[in-house]
Amino acid sequence: MAERLNEILSELSGRGFRLTRIRRGVVELFITNALPLSALEVISMLGQSITTFNKTTVYRELAFLKEHGVIKEIQFPHERAKRYELATGEHHHHLICLKCRKVEEIELEGDLEEQEKKILRSRGFHVTNHSLEFLGICQTCRWQA
Repeated sequence: MAERLNEILSELSGRGFRLTRIRRGVVELFITNALPLSALEVISMLGQSITTFNKTTVYRELAFLKEHGVIKEIQFPHERAKRYELATGEHHHHLICLKCRKVEEIELEGDLEEQEKKILRSRGFHVTNHSLEFLGICQTCRWQA
């Protein structure tokens, strides 16, 4: 975890960007939280470790980190707010509970690259990205019902 943090911060520093306490704090949040976070969650979590900061600065920082490939933006179909997660390069999908809002990562065993090739061959449509989220009720919520 500390190694990944240092790697990201060194890369940003090497490109001439300042390593402010907010930038460091936001990157650290995404490294320690495997699940996608909304801007409001980032602000709330930062407030626990950094006493004073401007909310607007956090929004600017999220845009900066997205622009420089540190985090990526996710829009879940059941939410208006955008979420962000560390851009690891590994494509994955999510299971989303509509009751408790818990989000879990899931890796599919099927070969989606083959499906994308099939789409290109049959329709001439070149897929550059895709999003696949499974919406439903998690096991915990099902047992509480």
